[in-house]
Amino acid sequence: MPPNADDLFPPSPRVIYEKAPLVQVICQLRFPSLLSIEGSLPATFQERIRGQFPLSERGTNPLLAQLPSDVMQSIGVQVSTVVYQFLTEDRISTVTLTPESLALSTTKYVRWERFRDQLRGPLAALVDIYKPSFFSRVGLRYTDAIDRAQLGLTDVPWSRLLQPHILGELALPQIEANMENVVNRGIRIKIPDGSGSIHLRHGLGNVQGRNDICYMIDLDFFSEQKTEVANAEPTLDHFNKMAGRAFRWCITDVLRDALRPAALADAAA
Repeated sequence: MPPNADDLFPPSPRVIYEKAPLVQVICQLRFPSLLSIEGSLPATFQERIRGQFPLSERGTNPLLAQLPSDVMQSIGVQVSTVVYQFLTEDRISTVTLTPESLALSTTKYVRWERFRDQLRGPLAALVDIYKPSFFSRVGLRYTDAIDRAQLGLTDVPWSRLLQPHILGELALPQIEANMENVVNRGIRIKIPDGSGSIHLRHGLGNVQGRNDICYMIDLDFFSEQKTEVANAEPTLDHFNKMAGRAFRWCITDVLRDALRPAALADAAA
């Protein structure tokens, strides 16, 4: 039997959670460096998306901003320092354009179709204006924070909310009761159908602006194979479908009910 993505996370009904624990969703498309973005302001790109993303900012790549110029030169950094950001008026969603990538991030995710529609404008503008030859990386990342206090589950142990294969030692009541600290775990998993990989990180952690400890589930789906421009959206659709299954694979029925799921018409996911 050929490898199947279902071998990792079994199919389950697709739902929308009224109390969704998502704190951020990011999609990033990388491509060979384009000097046309490096060398001039992306004014035409901005005009194409300004109706949806009216605010703009220019900054420095945060990965490089901390490095002295002589260090950057000595190590031969190839990543551009130029970063352009275009934001919705409420600053909830951000498009980031660099000479090597296009990304969309949001802190208020409702459902995949809406997020994908938000991406289509900037992606079409990138393709029409800059014509990338292909994508060298396609990624979709979901970061969830399970906050028991917000869900009215303060006194419910983690072992009743999350599956044992996620909790590990925390699934044992005597360990959870005497826990002092938990270091986040991370594992990289190959998707059996060859479409890419998953970086799964999880563990107890803090979210900015919240006082309570949360259980973080960070699912990063990505392909580092050469992806034709026309295949980017189908690849992201596939990753989204797997991400939903993966999250549902992590939680128990107790947590699922607390998140208040609502079934969708297109529930096969």
